[in-house]
Amino acid sequence: MRKLFPHRLYSQKMFCCRCQRVTVHGLFAREPYSTYGGMEPKIPLLCSCDTCNNVIVCFSHEFYFGAREEHADYTKIYGYNRIAPGNWLYFKGAVKPGLVKSCFQTNDKEIYVLTYGGVKDEKVECPKCPVETEVSPGGYRLLPAQSALTLIGDHVYHAKRNMFGVAVGYVNDGEKDKLAVQLEDDSLLFITLPQSIQNLPNAKLSDMTRNKLMQFFPEDSRRISVTVGQGIVYLDGLVRNLSVKRALCACVNGMQRVRGCVDFMKVRMDSYVSDEQLEKSILSLLETPGLRIFNYKVHVNKGDVQVSLCCFREYYPKEIESKIAEFPGVQKLKVSIESMSTEEMENVKVCKELEYELSTHTRLADALIRVSFVDKKFLLEGKVHSLLQKQLAMFCVAKKVMSPSIENRLRIA
Repeated sequence: MRKLFPHRLYSQKMFCCRCQRVTVHGLFAREPYSTYGGMEPKIPLLCSCDTCNNVIVCFSHEFYFGAREEHADYTKIYGYNRIAPGNWLYFKGAVKPGLVKSCFQTNDKEIYVLTYGGVKDEKVECPKCPVETEVSPGGYRLLPAQSALTLIGDHVYHAKRNMFGVAVGYVNDGEKDKLAVQLEDDSLLFITLPQSIQNLPNAKLSDMTRNKLMQFFPEDSRRISVTVGQGIVYLDGLVRNLSVKRALCACVNGMQRVRGCVDFMKVRMDSYVSDEQLEKSILSLLETPGLRIFNYKVHVNKGDVQVSLCCFREYYPKEIESKIAEFPGVQKLKVSIESMSTEEMENVKVCKELEYELSTHTRLADALIRVSFVDKKFLLEGKVHSLLQKQLAMFCVAKKVMSPSIENRLRIA
């Protein structure tokens, strides 16, 4: 399986069931993702122990990668964090954390107004306690109460043991799924996760998945094999096109009590489609009359398709990616769309006038030509039927705008 996850993204301390201790693990993905700023959920990651090479599968949403816009589920500990209004604040020994509504400082005191969910707010006066270094500036998960919310890599505070630590993985003791935590004294603690997030038995999850796929994909599911383990669904087999492949994965990922889906499926190639044929088909789609896009580029390599394009916000092509995914021969697909308002574009009026003149030109009437102004130059895109038409369109635009900054991307089709 390691060969199927070639890209090492990150290193993370995790508990290794084979080594029976916390070791450094490499996190590998099937695509070269970046962990800076977090990752999209449900991306499968292969975690490989650097010591013994034991591997397990986890998912991106089960890790804390260090960048988070909101810390609503994280609690700051008095004396260990800088506190601001809107934070959850916990005092050691308290029953539960409170939400900070306001905070003040005097020469020797810190005064907090907190709400604990009751009718009246509570005013708390504490001796001044400056915090010079924060181990976890965003706060901590409070254990054992927040064990269900804890991510691998989260800093945690165990209220009953009065100890800090780090979540280092999930384990199964043969009966229950547990959260593994390495405490600050290097001891290991295994906390049984709530029943509501325990993984379903493999047989039950397998039956649920097969029934779901048979219900929504009666024909395609017959050619798909389903394997499950520890709440993970592995799909393998042949599918008609990339669109179906994505839909099958989305269906599984949308099921409750499923940790995630690992996709080993391949697009069936009933007849050979060359990269050149596929590129021409995609370009023909992008050149559909009425589709308001510009500065588009298509790159195809062994069925791996990359498309980039620009559009006006009011004409955003919502279905363009799903339509490309239905093309025979598309194995992988990445579509990047940059949208902008008409106010951000220069020479919009001139470009419209040029398009109209070219469409009404007697020698260009059967051509499809788009004109836009990108990167300080006029850009011609679309299709013509001969080299003469391509040169004529270039001449007409140059004559009108009186500018040498013209790029001619018209293709002969």
